[in-house]
Amino acid sequence: MNAESVTIELPSASIRPWDQLLHDVRELEQQFDTQIALYMQYVRPTHNQPSNDPQCTHLESKLQTILDDLQSVISEMTETVHTNRGSRRVLERHQSMFHDYEREFQRYKQNVRATAKRTELNGAEVERDRMVEERGRIDQAHTDIDMVLENAFAVHGELTQQRSVIGGATAKLVDVSERIPGINMLLGRIRSRKRREKV
Repeated sequence: MNAESVTIELPSASIRPWDQLLHDVRELEQQFDTQIALYMQYVRPTHNQPSNDPQCTHLESKLQTILDDLQSVISEMTETVHTNRGSRRVLERHQSMFHDYEREFQRYKQNVRATAKRTELNGAEVERDRMVEERGRIDQAHTDIDMVLENAFAVHGELTQQRSVIGGATAKLVDVSERIPGINMLLGRIRSRKRREKV
């Protein structure tokens, strides 16, 4: 995914030949074009390339290093032009490209930050909606439980009332049988007669 970067050693004391500086500045510009193309994918991240991918931070660091090296080479070119050993027009073209690169990088970096922020906010919103939905399910479950308990209490009340009615009827039958001493005997004869008739 990442293009191999070419390490360019920049001497600090002496100014290098103009041809070498041209080679280095073009090499760095090519590296920047390659890396910025990779970095652009994080401005509008896909499912497989989220904005908070560690690779995004690595690319930012690499691009900044390329820009720093490019600025150093252009400074050398400026010194060379001042000694009348280079082309001012070529220098101005590369300076202009360098400033374009800086603006482009800063713009993309701001867009990546904004995209990452939106992704974070969207994630928080999704989590909040999930919690609200879960709370709704819990509240509905509580409502269902309350209805079941209410029905259970109502049935219990009806059974208690029926038991009371049956108990009262049984007590009345016992009371009647006790008040009429011959009723049990009479009921027994009736049952015996029914059995004989069946036979």
